[in-house]
Amino acid sequence: MTKTEIIDVAFLGHPSSFNHIVKLIEDMDGPEAARRVSRNEKSFSAFLDWMPSSITHHRPIFELNGVTVRAAMVVCWFLPQIINDRHKLKLAVTKVLEGVDVAASMGAQVASLGGFTSILAGRRRFDAADAAGITLTAGNALTAGLAVARLRIELEARKRPIGEEVIAVIGASGDVGATASALLDDEPGRLLLVARDQERLERVRTKLGHPNSSCVSLAEALSQASSIIVATSASEPILTSNDVAPDTIILDLGYPTTTHILPNSQVSAMRAGLAQFPAPIPIGAYSRLSQPNHLFGCSTEGVVLAARPDLRHLARAQGQAGKTEALALLNAALELGIRPTAELLNVDIKASNAFSQTNLYNATPIKC
Repeated sequence: MTKTEIIDVAFLGHPSSFNHIVKLIEDMDGPEAARRVSRNEKSFSAFLDWMPSSITHHRPIFELNGVTVRAAMVVCWFLPQIINDRHKLKLAVTKVLEGVDVAASMGAQVASLGGFTSILAGRRRFDAADAAGITLTAGNALTAGLAVARLRIELEARKRPIGEEVIAVIGASGDVGATASALLDDEPGRLLLVARDQERLERVRTKLGHPNSSCVSLAEALSQASSIIVATSASEPILTSNDVAPDTIILDLGYPTTTHILPNSQVSAMRAGLAQFPAPIPIGAYSRLSQPNHLFGCSTEGVVLAARPDLRHLARAQGQAGKTEALALLNAALELGIRPTAELLNVDIKASNAFSQTNLYNATPIKC
């Protein structure tokens, strides 16, 4: 391996849909290969189970305030639907472990786990990676930090005081949701917490100590909230724009997105938990983001940890992220010239260009 092939950080991820797979194949092997895959969806989907994790040809280089970070993309070949099949779930875990080994073989000091890979990696693998000298991160802390920072931007732009806002966090018992709730602190007028695991959810509410927080059903949250953070991933959408009142702000952090926007909706629905970098990031068809300089929060956390070795102790597995880590990583990102951003859902790329460039924070510490 030559010096130019050695990387600092690897982005581990998986396709969000079969159509995404077709785009990835086109990016890697050309249009004819993509057409063959598209024509044979059933056969290729069966073959997908046995495709090993692989590194792509993309080698983005980040220049961030005097720090150079070299990266690579590792694709773990499975779809979100694996959560519904125990056998496929076990295969997917193997692929994640393979992906970490691929990252280590390239010399990566940090590997970020995107989408379902962060859930599948497991605590024991984090321990083994630490022992081998590679830092793994699920990226949940910075994803939450970027999302809450963006919500503050959106509320400020609309002149809506956060103290008068009813904010719902869907998936509040998970890492991203619990961290986002903690970052909001007791500022919202009301904080509505939603999750399937009611026992864990109640523990989150008690720990927050927000006097106006409550654990509610999804239906109650959708009918009452004026702002919603969707901090959960699912293989299918869990809400539509018809489920909420006009002028509701929805920040969807799921991968794939869990919000379906219907035509002529007056809801402001955005994909959030994203970062804007000073320059384009060449990772081809993987990102599926509208702007070439946007990156998911999980991958961004990997870049920040690669650039700031002194912060690598903040890397956390699933179930361990928190407010302290989120604030430290968010402020480090700002110092490196990285900004919180979002992209409108179901809007063409040209229409979203102006949106994604507005109302960005200055590079000053954030106190969420």
